Amino acid sequence: MKKIDPLFAYFSILAVIQPARIQDIEASSHQLLNPDYAKMLVDAGHLRAAHETARERALVIQVRRGVYFTAPKARHLVRREGLERSIDNRRLFLMKAQRRRYK
Repeated sequence: MKKIDPLFAYFSILAVIQPARIQDIEASSHQLLNPDYAKMLVDAGHLRAAHETARERALVIQVRRGVYFTAPKARHLVRREGLERSIDNRRLFLMKAQRRRYK
């Protein structure tokens, strides 16, 4: 199992499900990351710490109370790793699954 930086994991999840709350990010981490690693990130509080770091550095924008979106200066953090297509595909499949569930 390859371990990744918790801040990178946080932005990877947020890029797929944004806008989102920290609770949404923690819940989606089990689907988008390795479940064992996601459990470790959530249980140890690394995702919440990454969220606080992102807020302090103005890497996320608060849309509503408790709901955040990736700031323009932080979009390159995930996309520079060549994950544009992967993120777009995951967003597409997430939207399709939501449509099926709500019809």
